[in-house]
Amino acid sequence: MIESGIYDKGRIKIASVISDLLSNLPKDAGALMLFIGVVREVGKGDKKVRKLEIESYDEHANSAIKKISDEIRNKYELSLARIYHFKGSFNVGEPLVLVIVVGKSRKQAYPALQEAIERYKKEPAMWKKEVYIDGSWAWIGD
Repeated sequence: MIESGIYDKGRIKIASVISDLLSNLPKDAGALMLFIGVVREVGKGDKKVRKLEIESYDEHANSAIKKISDEIRNKYELSLARIYHFKGSFNVGEPLVLVIVVGKSRKQAYPALQEAIERYKKEPAMWKKEVYIDGSWAWIGD
């Protein structure tokens, strides 16, 4: 399975990752949880979003995302924890992140997924720019 990290838009097909995962689930897996983050239509200040641009300092972002995945996997005793964040230009509704956790039970997987989501939003060196329908734009966090 592909390692956690930041990838150019289109390099990883989410459906292929999920198919591969389902074909190779560990025998002790009782919970597989996914989070797919997509671009929202309404952005900062309730402005209509045309697109979201994501940039990163790849070396730092990859290191941070791998560290988060490893720490989450160890902390919650998971079989698998992966974060795939994409960079580039995204239209409303397009996926920009995939988070996967696999554990023995939902009691492990739920909090692991939530923590992974909160951490990837803060720790890697990534920047998001919302470009609005009216032509204005803003750098955003979270």
